[in-house]
Amino acid sequence: MTGEVNLATWAGAVMPAGAWPSSENDDVVRRLRMVLEHDHPQWEERLAALANRMAPHDLVHHADDRDVRWFAGLVGQVAVTHKSSWRALGWTPSVEHMPEGTDIPDEVVAAVVDRRGLLGRYDAIVIGSGAGGGVAAQELSEAGRTVLVVERGGAPPTGELARDHLRSPTAHSRVGTPDPDLVGPSDPRWGASAFGLGGGTRVYGAQAWRFAPQDFAMASTYGEVADSGLADWPVSYDEMEPYYALAEFEWGVSGAPGPPGTEGHRSVPFPLPPLPRTKPASALLAGAEKLGWRTLPTPMLINSEPYRGRAACVRCSQCLGFACPVGAKAGSQNTALWRASRTGRTSFVLSARVVELVTTKDGTVTGALIRGVDDQGPWERRIDADEIVIAAGAVESARLLLSSRSAAHPHGLGNGRDQVGRYLQGQAQVGAIGIFEDAVTDLLGPGAGIATADFRHGNAGLTGGGILTNDYVPTPASALRQLQGAGLLPFAGPDLMPRFARLLPRLQRIMATAHEVPMADARVTLDIRVKDEWGIPIPRLHGDLHAEDVKTRNFLSGKAARWLHEAGASQVVRIDPRSGAGGPVVSRFQAGTARMGTDEGSSVVDPWGRLWGHANVRVVDAATHVSNGGATPVLTTVANAYRVMADMVGASKDEDGFDSSIF
Repeated sequence: MTGEVNLATWAGAVMPAGAWPSSENDDVVRRLRMVLEHDHPQWEERLAALANRMAPHDLVHHADDRDVRWFAGLVGQVAVTHKSSWRALGWTPSVEHMPEGTDIPDEVVAAVVDRRGLLGRYDAIVIGSGAGGGVAAQELSEAGRTVLVVERGGAPPTGELARDHLRSPTAHSRVGTPDPDLVGPSDPRWGASAFGLGGGTRVYGAQAWRFAPQDFAMASTYGEVADSGLADWPVSYDEMEPYYALAEFEWGVSGAPGPPGTEGHRSVPFPLPPLPRTKPASALLAGAEKLGWRTLPTPMLINSEPYRGRAACVRCSQCLGFACPVGAKAGSQNTALWRASRTGRTSFVLSARVVELVTTKDGTVTGALIRGVDDQGPWERRIDADEIVIAAGAVESARLLLSSRSAAHPHGLGNGRDQVGRYLQGQAQVGAIGIFEDAVTDLLGPGAGIATADFRHGNAGLTGGGILTNDYVPTPASALRQLQGAGLLPFAGPDLMPRFARLLPRLQRIMATAHEVPMADARVTLDIRVKDEWGIPIPRLHGDLHAEDVKTRNFLSGKAARWLHEAGASQVVRIDPRSGAGGPVVSRFQAGTARMGTDEGSSVVDPWGRLWGHANVRVVDAATHVSNGGATPVLTTVANAYRVMADMVGASKDEDGFDSSIF
């Protein structure tokens, strides 16, 4: 259908030809056509409908039209991923000349098997290869078990995940959604995670926060909150602390202790010093000092110096949403999965998924039904195993349990009390955008370099709070989207690129990770009438934000705006979760659909991750989180997985309960 619309003319109307690169460029039009015809063919009709309403030159005069903003935003996103635009904007990614192939170690690649290499039985099957799945594979294989890791995605080369801004795992889900409409919990894009060997840890931003002691005791700290499922974890910070130390050592964390009262005690120091301070971090430090706020370096799962065989960070400008070109960013694939592969007892099968867990007539889990696709087409195998570890992400882990139905479990495995899928949470990334009079961005990665934890807890009238930190180095595509959403740039016209070129180096953003209050009605269910390409009922996401969440988000975005003002920003726009100003509020880090607890009537797994009634099935991803903290939960997921696996493999501990084999 794009042939019926002169795509070059329509694209050129967004960024007209002149002294600046035009969106009428042949390569830009080719890539735009690829998006419309292959990635999102349903958008062709939307473009045709727009073309029936107005002419291309009318785009610049109808900036408030929803379809104009959609199309112009889409063209802009595609155009600024072209390298001619990068040069014009003065944005030069240092990643361009970095070596490839260091992101996935050779031992991991060698352990990948196809359908012919699958055995009929393994000691354990691990479903998912991200933070929790990687730890499970490492601990089980090092304890002597044979392990099969089933990964839904593939293993794209580092270059593919380090250079394509249009299809980076974060950008891909957003290309075509540049309009400022909110993406809420009921939207299938809410909390979208990356698939592939290493899961989201291969392309995440790699912030490495421990939860605060209060995060494990939210009900005790804040009391009863109406219409919520607020509860304490069955595990305290003190019980988790040794496993935080283990996670930081095993994966490598660069950081420094925070101010007193903002975090729990540490039994050991950070294994690596913090990354060097950047230019914007220096400006923000001065602003925080004026406000009397305490700061600390943002802890990162990125090497500040060579560590355990992996290189130090080269300060490239592409961390969030991209694979690390030198392997300095710690992901499951170059830490836990690498150690698992070196045992010779772990195999990885890619482009495959477990569609259901296999049970006997009495409901005992004995293995998994796996479907995959390769160059020979689709395939299906039943694989037996003594133990199953689920780490597919909160939505997919719940979906698997709900899909595993039998006469003994008509409502899904572990769902006799209708708890599977409940308490679905994300974490809203809210904050503010600041524009400075002088250039402040130095493009030194990862960008996130200074934070304040003063507002994690103890905020009058709020349930929880959150950590504020400056954002990652903005790519041209992400910056364009932010600035247009904030109303600081037009969506089309001849001034778009010149104004963008001026604002880009002057842009700085403060983001906050806000607590969310869990609710039983925010949940994952199955639509048994509709199945996906794997033959599995599709998940439906239900629920919305609690009133407390809106208050917390507004509070934190206000703090972010104030920080930018005091740091010297001449223009500040809050990212408003109600109106969408500043771009969509993005929820990340799905959690809560297989909640831990001590009562099977109100939880899905016990404190050690065991599915109630099924001691040989464990869940080790963020689905088990009772609440999701006011900080990114990745390190907590890794630490909790080590804790659960220590119980599963019976790790030896000294009399203090600390695993003496850690160091």
